[in-house]
Amino acid sequence: ISVFDMLKMMISLLWVTMLLSCTSQAHELSVEDSIVTKIAIHIQSQDYTHPIKLWRYSEDSWVTQGPLLESAADKVLNLEFGAGNALMCDAKPSASNVLVWLRPRMFYNPQIQRYYGKVIAAAYTADGKPLANYVGQAQKQGVLGHYQELALADVYQSAMKAVAAKMKTDSKFQAALNGKTSENPCAIVNILPEPKIQFMSF
Repeated sequence: ISVFDMLKMMISLLWVTMLLSCTSQAHELSVEDSIVTKIAIHIQSQDYTHPIKLWRYSEDSWVTQGPLLESAADKVLNLEFGAGNALMCDAKPSASNVLVWLRPRMFYNPQIQRYYGKVIAAAYTADGKPLANYVGQAQKQGVLGHYQELALADVYQSAMKAVAAKMKTDSKFQAALNGKTSENPCAIVNILPEPKIQFMSF
């Protein structure tokens, strides 16, 4: 074998080694980037961009429900169903067993100084088949404008606990939760009916 042929063989071997290395790294990166969870959580964008009005006589307060509900849902569902088993759609989970669309409601009664909260959870299999609707409600005494964020957070969290309790006792939901996963679960929200924008109370 001539020196030229040996050089060509060495270059070819080096090229194959580099190609295999790049392929392996790309595969590892793809595996690391994929995020699989049990419950994909969706909260519609209007709950982040359209605040609702709570009022107490001459005092008004505009509340953006999305961030408060997201915090409550993330905390409660990961506590009740296991850490890492519930993930917001904003995190782009690559696969899940179920999709849960959360809709918040809040009302304040100025006469008795009490917050009334409600969370409506529509559950679907990750490929879009309806499972069930769950409603969690909670209330808390408080003066509007005084430690308001803490009061609202407590109400949403208590309402989410009520929702989670109903999910845990629903055999249909549990079967889906332990069934097959589907890819890109949050993509189905584009074909689900979106409720009207809400500005006032319930």
